[in-house]
Amino acid sequence: MKSRLVSALVLALVAILALATIASADQGSGSGTLTAQGNGMAALRGRGSITISGSGVLYVRDEAGSPQVHITGTGHKIERNGWTVYTGFHGEARITGSNLTVALRGVNIRLQATGTGKFILRGNGTYQTGKASGVWTEEGTVVTLP
Repeated sequence: MKSRLVSALVLALVAILALATIASADQGSGSGTLTAQGNGMAALRGRGSITISGSGVLYVRDEAGSPQVHITGTGHKIERNGWTVYTGFHGEARITGSNLTVALRGVNIRLQATGTGKFILRGNGTYQTGKASGVWTEEGTVVTLP
């Protein structure tokens, strides 16, 4: 049952990120820094480094197969189908990779990311880039690092 739940959540995440590549908001040149804070889901697909903290479920995948992941805090680690999932996550993750997909679904989310890629911020919160700032929405706010 637990593996079905993890699989369903991962499929939902992949679908959301696929939609994020179709939609766009606050587009720029594609590289820079993003900071955000809120409750809901913060997800990214791209390359660079991210520091993300909060409480919930953390998903990490690097298609290049060589992410550097440093976790502080608590949570139960599950590895399945190329994904590393931390259920009951409460802490901070510092992640670096060249083809990352990272998401945290939960509360008290804080993130800072530097690199290239797209983010979807869904729920309630705020974000800032070098050129823009805005709010998360329930439908999902898509941000391309400018």
